Amino acid sequence: MVKKVKKAMITSFKKFKAAWEKDADSPYDSIMYYIIAALNVEKDAELANAMMTVVVSKKDCVESGKSPSGLILRKTGAAYYIGQFAGNPNIAKSYVGGTDTNGYKISKSALQMTVVRTQGKGKKLKIFIQSGGKDNPTPIHIAQNSSGQWKLTNYGSICTGVKKTPEELGDF
Repeated sequence: MVKKVKKAMITSFKKFKAAWEKDADSPYDSIMYYIIAALNVEKDAELANAMMTVVVSKKDCVESGKSPSGLILRKTGAAYYIGQFAGNPNIAKSYVGGTDTNGYKISKSALQMTVVRTQGKGKKLKIFIQSGGKDNPTPIHIAQNSSGQWKLTNYGSICTGVKKTPEELGDF
């Protein structure tokens, strides 16, 4: 089962939250919104953090009056991923069209995530998405809350490294 999820880049918290709330009944869309949030890390890590709090379990967040969501990611755990995405922006790009061979170039107006497998039934799923910079699909655990919204619950694999571009390999 291969499923394509298509969205455009969002750089406004208000628009991001409204779009996710409209699509929150889809586990695949919720994962895509997390990736969109991760793409924002490169220009505005605080915005990305606020966006991520919308799509991850509240267990991964703490209250904060400084965030438009009223939450920030926990420093021990979910916030670590912000640093991973900031340290290598190609990681997030690899899930929406970027590859080591195309220099991790993406089209912000035509982001496309590929789901290769879904395991589980009911309110808890393990979804595997393809990265253009990894040999194997990336697993993400997602669960449906009491409001019917899908939220990421175990997603550490999403921020692991990707292959270097030929230019990076040749720069030694």
